[in-house]
Amino acid sequence: MKLKLTHKVFIFSLALVSLVIVGGIYINNNYLEDFYSNRRIAQIKEVRKLISKGVPTEEELDTYAQKYNITINMRDRINTKRIQKYELDENNEGNRVSRHMGMEHLEYYKLLPTGQFITLRISMDSIQSTVGIVNEFYIYEGVAILIGSLFFVYIFSLHITRPIIALNSIIRRMVNMDFSYRANIKSGDELEELGDNINFLSSELEKNIGQLKLSNMKLKDEVEKRKKIDELRKEFIASVTHEIKTPVTVINTHAEMLLYDLIENKEEGKEYLKTIMSEGDNISALLNELIKLIKLEEKIVDIEIEELSLFDLLREESSKYKIDLVKKNVSLILNLEEDLVALGDEFKIRQVVNNLLSNGVSYVKDGGELRVNLETIEDKARVEIINTGSSIPEDKLENIWKAFYRVEKSRNKKYGGTGLGLTIVNGILERHGSEFGVENISDGVKFWFTLKKVSKEV
Repeated sequence: MKLKLTHKVFIFSLALVSLVIVGGIYINNNYLEDFYSNRRIAQIKEVRKLISKGVPTEEELDTYAQKYNITINMRDRINTKRIQKYELDENNEGNRVSRHMGMEHLEYYKLLPTGQFITLRISMDSIQSTVGIVNEFYIYEGVAILIGSLFFVYIFSLHITRPIIALNSIIRRMVNMDFSYRANIKSGDELEELGDNINFLSSELEKNIGQLKLSNMKLKDEVEKRKKIDELRKEFIASVTHEIKTPVTVINTHAEMLLYDLIENKEEGKEYLKTIMSEGDNISALLNELIKLIKLEEKIVDIEIEELSLFDLLREESSKYKIDLVKKNVSLILNLEEDLVALGDEFKIRQVVNNLLSNGVSYVKDGGELRVNLETIEDKARVEIINTGSSIPEDKLENIWKAFYRVEKSRNKKYGGTGLGLTIVNGILERHGSEFGVENISDGVKFWFTLKKVSKEV
């Protein structure tokens, strides 16, 4: 059974008190009688020394008797026969152990020059009786002390162990990464110093572990970010490879047909050459777009912010698609706020508008509408390019800014494009710090972006 520290201190302290009491009883039983006898003999010797200086008066003898609790008898005359019972030394004095009335006495005697004979007597039985009484009282006293000490020993045990238990509890919480508790020990000794040191240690651990956790989170985020970048890079390289491999294969196939003269006539050869040139143009367009994208992502191209008329820019760029729109019987609707001037790189913003218009023209349904809106919202110019037609699945909206991402691969082949247009739009607008997005509306899809508007001077 594992005892708590409080119980151990209580038992140890109680055992110590018991040992002291038992030791006292043992010492009393074995040494108190001899000690007390020696002390009484020393008192007789002291009185004997006093009366040896001369003939004491009765008053002096009474004083000695009362002070030292000694029986003193002085006889004026004593016959020779009786005095022979005593052994006198050259100073006419001596001592002996005698029995009187069944009791043992220690007796000192002296023959005074006046012929008087004086005896000093103490009872040895009274010594034993006194020692017995003292021992009996000590036993009762010891039991009383032992019972009375139970409460005080328990209080003492709590007083000693409570700070240690509190410190142990705090250290246990620290082991479990709980640093919210502090020691509050005001004992003014080493325990208070230990509590202060544990508080300092807990505070430092909390601070350092907090910093370590923060660093780990940052490191974890960085690892995840790098992992995601690696995945995107691999995906990008795979997409680029795929986009280039297809036209290269077509070019090689057609070139081999021409090289080995496997064509049936000259017209068929011309068609093969047109295909080779077309695929070559596609590869060239793709490489140009890739170069633009890489420059944007690596921030090789500077963005030159200047004032630009979005009204004029949108009208000019929209007019380039009129022929394509006529072919699809699509209505071009411009709803532009006049004289709206914003801040941006004109060349890059034209590229953004072109890519969005090209995307809109590609996906607007035949007989539908392509709407271009320009308006002021608070301190920003907001551009919207809306094409009627099929919506984009909601779960794919956020992916359309990724390079080579196709909502429907079959539709991409149908509508052409390098698959980098919207990615370039994303890169340019991010460099401008613009807000932009895409959303489905009731009759189509709306792309939008904002630029900081230039306030008119009054």
